[in-house]
This record gives sequence, structure tokens and C-alpha cells, in this order.
Amino acid sequence: MSEAPLLQAVLGPEDRAELLRDLTALAEIDSAQVHDAGGTRLCRLDEAFAALEEGTAERALLRYRFDGQAWLDTLIAGPEGVRLVRMAEAGAPDGDAPER
Repeated sequence: MSEAPLLQAVLGPEDRAELLRDLTALAEIDSAQVHDAGGTRLCRLDEAFAALEEGTAERALLRYRFDGQAWLDTLIAGPEGVRLVRMAEAGAPDGDAPER
């Protein structure tokens, strides 16, 4: 079995705004959720980014499909910015939502 591609980066404010624009315009969003003081909850994509910007969320998990591939982005708030960990979800066929 092959390993799924993994990307890690620290995103500044401009990078986060660009990521939100790209996901909104180009990806099919399967789910967005944030983890904050109240626990983990489902939300809209724009709400997840807003919660990170406002400092009310510790992290956001985004599942989406782009170009026939299912992806999972984890955005983690930290002192240096927001860390992005992106992983291709193996075994999620085109057109099917990834398992949750």
C-alpha cells in the first residue's frame, strides 16, 4: 500500500485568505469542523476560517474533493501562525465522500 502525500506549512494571514478563496471557488467541500472551548462542532467553511482568525478555535478540519482526489486539511492555530497539515485521503474514489 502506498503512502498518501502529506504537506505541512505555516500560513500567514494572506495565505489563509488565499486558501479560503481557492477552496470556495475550486473544491467541493464535504465537511468543515472546528475545535474550540466547547468541543468539536460542524460548521461552514467560512465559519471555520473566521474562528481561526478570531482566535476562538484551536483547530479546524476540512474535508474536500479537488481534481478527483479527496483531501483532509487540518489547520492548527499557534503563535507563529496557522499550521496547515494536508493529506490526500487514500481509497476515496472520485465522486464518493470520504468516510468520516
